[in-house]
Amino acid sequence: MAEKYSAPPTPIDFASAKSSVRDKTLIDNLEAFYTSSSPDAEVYEWSADEKAAKLEQIEEAKGRLAFTQEMIEETDAELDFMKTNRVGRDTSVSDMKEAYPDVAEETEKELEERKWFKDAIQ
Repeated sequence: MAEKYSAPPTPIDFASAKSSVRDKTLIDNLEAFYTSSSPDAEVYEWSADEKAAKLEQIEEAKGRLAFTQEMIEETDAELDFMKTNRVGRDTSVSDMKEAYPDVAEETEKELEERKWFKDAIQ
């Protein structure tokens, strides 16, 4: 965008405007105003504090992006695992224990402690 507006604007073709507009004095007044005015160029420069704040925000965003990418990879891996270890009518309890050892361990613990309805909705 800076490259686009670095050069001065192209001149306005007032002659073509005069041929298409009924009120020629209006175009003459606009042309006189355009040629007589020369506003100073406005340049905005960032302060060091603003630059530092923006760079800090960019670094934080990069960190969040890396974390999100890591979460996506972990989720994809877990989805692949779940797809390969689908549970159905032909799945035995030993297959479940082998595929999901954490669930098997929790179930065994609940049985030993006789917590039959621990996860039941009441």
